[in-house]
Amino acid sequence: MVAYTRPLRPSGKVMMQRILLVVVVLLIVWRILASIGRRLSEKAPGADSFSRFSPEARRRRQQAGGEARRMEELVECCACGTFVPSGRALTDGSSRIFCSEDCRHRVAVSSEHGRD
Repeated sequence: MVAYTRPLRPSGKVMMQRILLVVVVLLIVWRILASIGRRLSEKAPGADSFSRFSPEARRRRQQAGGEARRMEELVECCACGTFVPSGRALTDGSSRIFCSEDCRHRVAVSSEHGRD
């Protein structure tokens, strides 16, 4: 008498059904999570709301800030060549412009040593 043994691997049709079932379940989970994420981002602004690439976030910032920020001129530090906004630039009383207190101090020290 010959004993009937089942094949160890499922048939191709059963395997395809399992793959399709997994894909469908993953799509459903993805859609649910995407809708939850959309609702959360609409209710509470998070880190993404400050993205400069988001048109919606840009519009919200402009409305909250009132008038749009004005463009500031960039000026070059005479010590290191770094460009800084003119509002943050430092001077030494003359027409020289510095990006930081460190650069201003470095130039002052070097000019004192030059005088000696």
